[in-house]
Amino acid sequence: MERKGLIQAELARRAGTSPETVGNYMHDRVLPDHVKAAQLFAIANAVDLSGHQLLTGQPEPWTADARSIAEPQASYQSQPVQLEEWTVAFQLVAEVLDERGLQLPPAKRAEVTLLAHDLLIEGMQRAKVLRFVQAAAA
Repeated sequence: MERKGLIQAELARRAGTSPETVGNYMHDRVLPDHVKAAQLFAIANAVDLSGHQLLTGQPEPWTADARSIAEPQASYQSQPVQLEEWTVAFQLVAEVLDERGLQLPPAKRAEVTLLAHDLLIEGMQRAKVLRFVQAAAA
């Protein structure tokens, strides 16, 4: 609160809770077994802390820097999407259903498309995948 320049009542207002609740956290009168998660996170977010830090007063054990809860310059790499295989899988399923005038429930259509995609990824020839789709749609 000091770092943010907040008083107890203002923190309570920002967190959508009562000043008494904030006071309980400040004076260690909150037992972990009695914490309401939504309340904990609302108060923690209002002062830029994690729920773990607010509840225990300690940094998360997984952070390298005990002064910060932020992840240091995380760089996430997305996995390449096999767009061509997905496109072919969708087209094969649509072609078979159109030919036969069939309508599959969305879950079944998704399942058949996913299986067709997986077979294409494994290197199965499109003609064989088409036969699989025909059998699965029957």
